[in-house]
Amino acid sequence: MRHLLFDVPIDDLSNENLDAQLTEWMNGTVQKFITTPNPEFLLLARKDEEFQKILQSSDLSLPDGVGLRFAIAALTNETLSYRHTGVDLVERVAYLSNENHKHVLLVGGDPGSAEKTKEVFEKQYPGIKISIFNPGQVTFPISDRILETLLEISPDIMLVALGQKKQEKFIHEVLPNVPSIRIAVGIGGAFEMIAGMKPRAPRIMSQMGLEWVWRVFIEPKRIGRILNASFVFPIMVVYGTLRQHRLWRACKHVLPEIYRQLTGL
Repeated sequence: MRHLLFDVPIDDLSNENLDAQLTEWMNGTVQKFITTPNPEFLLLARKDEEFQKILQSSDLSLPDGVGLRFAIAALTNETLSYRHTGVDLVERVAYLSNENHKHVLLVGGDPGSAEKTKEVFEKQYPGIKISIFNPGQVTFPISDRILETLLEISPDIMLVALGQKKQEKFIHEVLPNVPSIRIAVGIGGAFEMIAGMKPRAPRIMSQMGLEWVWRVFIEPKRIGRILNASFVFPIMVVYGTLRQHRLWRACKHVLPEIYRQLTGL
């Protein structure tokens, strides 16, 4: 099912359906672009029309942020059943790539994170084919040097960790110029988590949708971005319910979703 939130698509797929879709695309002939929107993405897209159009062009838009669950419940008559974090998605892609003998390229990330992520996956899946590419300072339009390197590597799957907006714009420009790529995904800070450079939130906090509290604890410098996602975005959602004259209906719809999230349902 596809939801629409502030003009940005949000796809609602179970793990089983996601696996089936990724496997089909890996072995297909058409290039596919996957985004992983969270509340910060939607806040930025409201101010940046180019970024909004890139998000709208995605073939699959997987929600990474519990705030989207509550926003969909508040602003529509629908509910979001499934959420996929960037880390979970990268791990899923690595597993399926190994199963289907596909070549994965890790692009960007903090210094050393892609290398350590490669080591982690090579231990889990001996024989998996993974390459690493550090593009350095990325400017737009993308340089011929970068495109030539990507053509030489010729990956089937490209996972890009350049930070929100830049990674999506990078993919948007690269795909038409590198025909070997079947799936390209912007994955934010997933490499650092998989590599163990930044600890993941305890499972109970993830189940309760409290990853943002954990991120404040381990990365205090991100507090501005986290406040945007945890306070500015909800204010925008409340304002949206007022404009739609559905504040009371939204409260009745959101409260059960909060209960389900806190109880891990």
